[in-house]
Amino acid sequence: MTFPSAPPPTSPTGEQITDYYSALGPLLRMAWGDNLHFGYWEGPTDRSSPEEATDRFTDLLAARLRVRPGERVLDAGCGVGRPALRVASATGAQVLGVTISQEQVTRARELAREAGQEESVRFEYGDVMRLPHPAGSFDAVLAFESIVHMDRLTALREMTRVLRPGGRIVLTDTFALGDGPGNPPSAPGTQATADAGEVASIGRLEAYPELVKGAGLELVELTDVTEHTKYTFMRVIDGILRCRREFEREHGVSVEEILDSLKPAHPDVATQGGAEAVGCLVAVARKPLGA
Repeated sequence: MTFPSAPPPTSPTGEQITDYYSALGPLLRMAWGDNLHFGYWEGPTDRSSPEEATDRFTDLLAARLRVRPGERVLDAGCGVGRPALRVASATGAQVLGVTISQEQVTRARELAREAGQEESVRFEYGDVMRLPHPAGSFDAVLAFESIVHMDRLTALREMTRVLRPGGRIVLTDTFALGDGPGNPPSAPGTQATADAGEVASIGRLEAYPELVKGAGLELVELTDVTEHTKYTFMRVIDGILRCRREFEREHGVSVEEILDSLKPAHPDVATQGGAEAVGCLVAVARKPLGA
């Protein structure tokens, strides 16, 4: 089966994504840390720090990869690399992180050096929808909240191509709360590809079985983890409020200017009534043997 090698025009460009994280990245890292993804809390009384909650989520996904020491994992859209380092430590796997931001590659390599993990974790600049690696190069693929920046079907097909038969893809994605069988469809703008100017799009929980099947994969797990991740937005805001004076003093720009400049990148959130209306899912899929 032949799949397209380039994303459709509705996917955000690498330049858009790079600009987005160049603007927001320093603020997020100061307010939230190097794990640029949702945290996972056990419940409303869980007082775990953002670092503890985001590491917990990484550990949950690492266990789902089911890789052994020495096997190869692709971290597709690796950010600044903290999850890749943790996955390598937890599993003994060799991890390659790929990101479309050169700034993130530089920071990720710094973190690998600081952690003494340069032999087990590498980072490269690249587009997950146009991977240069041969078919079957990896034993597992992790896409931790990165598929929101891609055309989902194109990205999953490319991940499937570089995955060995029997290997797993483990990913997280966002979706509009209320999606699902028997519920009203998402409002306009919550499709699986981004419109012009957007750097991310909200997925559809109800669409995942067909999406996974269309990529040539078998669905192993589809779990709504919103009850555990829903505290993220509130705590990110708390972190920004705590660090705003330090950030503004260090960077010479106000937090309001940063956030205002990024509003056009997230019309989906505005359409759905705010970040609290966005859920989080975990999907695990397997490439069939013989595929």
